[in-house]
Amino acid sequence: MPDSRVAVVVPLYNHARYIGAALDSVLKQTRLPDEIVVVDDGSSDDSVDICRRRLDGVEGARVLTQPNAGAHNALNRAIGATTADLIAVLNSDDVFALDKLERCAELFAQQPDLSLIFGRLTIIDENDAAVTAGSTVEWLARSIAFARQAGTEIGLISENFATTTSNMVFRKATWVANGGFMPLRYCHDLEFVLSALGRGAVLFDVDRVHTKYRVHPTNTIKQRIDSVRVEIAGVLANALFENAVGLSGEFDSGRVLGLFQALSGKGLSDLICTLLPMRSVSAKTAFFDTITSSPAIDTLRHLTAPDRAARLLRCRASTHVTKSLASANLQVRGNLDIQALIEVSAFDKGGLEKVVLDSAILLKEFGVRPLVVSCRPAGHLAGVAEAADVEVVSLPETNALEAYRSLVASRRIDIAMSHFSRLGYPVFRERGIPNVTFIHNVYAMLDTAGVAAFKADDAYVDRYISVSGKATEYAAGPLGIDPSKIATIPNGLIVEEHLQREAAAVPAERAQFGLGADDYVFLNVASYNLHKGHYLMADAMSLILNLRSDIKILCVGNVIYPPHIEELRRYLSGTGLSRHILMPGYFDDVTPLHRMADAFLLPSFLEGWSIAMNEAMFNGKPMILSDTGGARDVIEKNDIGLIVANEYGDVTNLNSARLDELAYSRRKYETAPRLARAMIDFADNRQRWADAGRRGRDKIFEKYRFENIVSQYVDVLKDILQR
Repeated sequence: MPDSRVAVVVPLYNHARYIGAALDSVLKQTRLPDEIVVVDDGSSDDSVDICRRRLDGVEGARVLTQPNAGAHNALNRAIGATTADLIAVLNSDDVFALDKLERCAELFAQQPDLSLIFGRLTIIDENDAAVTAGSTVEWLARSIAFARQAGTEIGLISENFATTTSNMVFRKATWVANGGFMPLRYCHDLEFVLSALGRGAVLFDVDRVHTKYRVHPTNTIKQRIDSVRVEIAGVLANALFENAVGLSGEFDSGRVLGLFQALSGKGLSDLICTLLPMRSVSAKTAFFDTITSSPAIDTLRHLTAPDRAARLLRCRASTHVTKSLASANLQVRGNLDIQALIEVSAFDKGGLEKVVLDSAILLKEFGVRPLVVSCRPAGHLAGVAEAADVEVVSLPETNALEAYRSLVASRRIDIAMSHFSRLGYPVFRERGIPNVTFIHNVYAMLDTAGVAAFKADDAYVDRYISVSGKATEYAAGPLGIDPSKIATIPNGLIVEEHLQREAAAVPAERAQFGLGADDYVFLNVASYNLHKGHYLMADAMSLILNLRSDIKILCVGNVIYPPHIEELRRYLSGTGLSRHILMPGYFDDVTPLHRMADAFLLPSFLEGWSIAMNEAMFNGKPMILSDTGGARDVIEKNDIGLIVANEYGDVTNLNSARLDELAYSRRKYETAPRLARAMIDFADNRQRWADAGRRGRDKIFEKYRFENIVSQYVDVLKDILQR
């Protein structure tokens, strides 16, 4: 029997249902532990009472309590309370294999250079039943297969196939050398095992099951994707800084290729490049404290370009580590020197405001220095912008125009850009500042007064940037704008941001929406605004139901005008359509829904250039679109979807009265049979359309990357200023 003493430490939090089985697996070990230390992290159930009853009279067992401070804190306190040489962690919802401690103690005795051991896992559910299929099982099998080919170190960089601290037994000296478990909510296990690579050998006991890992609805890793992404990127940046994979001065092509394979495709390169220079001038604990603060997470999730992000935090880190990224300074790249004012009506959390922010950050890369002016008090995105060295000014609620005049008079402004906002038009004219205005939609929603105001404002506009040919056609027709003043530039997509979401996404469960495994599911991502064609979808669905019942539409979005949507819900319920057209509300990230759905549906009466359409293409979904916005630009000869004719023919036939009649009053549509046939075609030819949808992703990468779109904006600005 090996001489090393073994301690089992159990961080506990609200697991009264599972803690009894966890402790039983410790007390039935073939090699009993010398110490058992449980630290309860502020549970509100009867977990502590269960522990005390189970461990009553067990030699070396203690139950400690503390206010809630996080799993890493509970772990560190428990380990610090032990005197043993070897530490085995058991999370309060997991279960040890009964020979685990004996096996690990023997391996440590046989291999004195070992710092940490982990083995294989059996996955169990909340009812102790083995989970033998599903996404978690498939992920673990893929991860282990890659590690067998690339080696344990590279495999762990690729995916944390150790999976959980419950799968780890390590020397207490390794814990001391690492400074304990880092202050991470989701990834403290991955950080610890990667750091252990640099403190001795790490052994994957590949042929032995060490732990039963429980997957259940309250696992913390499922709770907030943004924070998880930032933590993973920080852990990987730290591992690269500490050279956890052991790269030497000699070039090892196989190892470098393995590292490339491990890191590529995660959508985290921007964050890793951002955080690595920061880690290089920070103590480890201070580094993790900083990046997991709320301001840091809110900032980092919006950064996209690796070199820009790296410079942002290199400048910040060279002063000293603080809790906020707001003092960041970013140097301009490029040979332009243009000072641009960007006017928005508000700057808080809206989709348009996010596009403006992303544009402003990228404009700096081309040598255009932006000043964002918000006509109302700025909110959330203002802090994010300032952290990226984009200045934001909020105008006062009183005497706003005079404040605007004073601001412009005190600055060098070469050109103005406006988005759905016109307050500064007279100021720009007075100062001789050229003005570029964005046309974001087919503006058929404007009533007679709105059309007259748009035409009158044309005198203040030097150039328009319109997001689609349809939007341009409408502006040049009913709105009377000179076509030579309009540059048509589509909306783009920030590919890196969506790669991050994709890497972290787990497909939504169909069962949560009442969808069957064999249903053909169309995803409709659009605000709950009846201009998006909800009653047209209902009319088409009523026709489909005469033939089949396996086609469903999942509509997700935010409510614009509640009475309209309440009436729509009553209509769907009264016509028996509510089980076929589902309206669960708004989702911040629709990537898991795309992973679950078969196709994308957007039969709107009008669009400018739909970002949701771009996202569907990125996610490889075949699309059915109405003939508006950018539909004919992206679907060419039915290559990635089908276009359904609209109700009004030429876009110039549309006006606000006709739009409202189509959206609010009508329940039967001439185009509903065409829409129904298109949907049935998709469901009848699932594989053909799935293959077609994947080609849409290629178009995003080839034509619609956001940085390429912003470069076209810059060309427009240069052309105006050179005249």
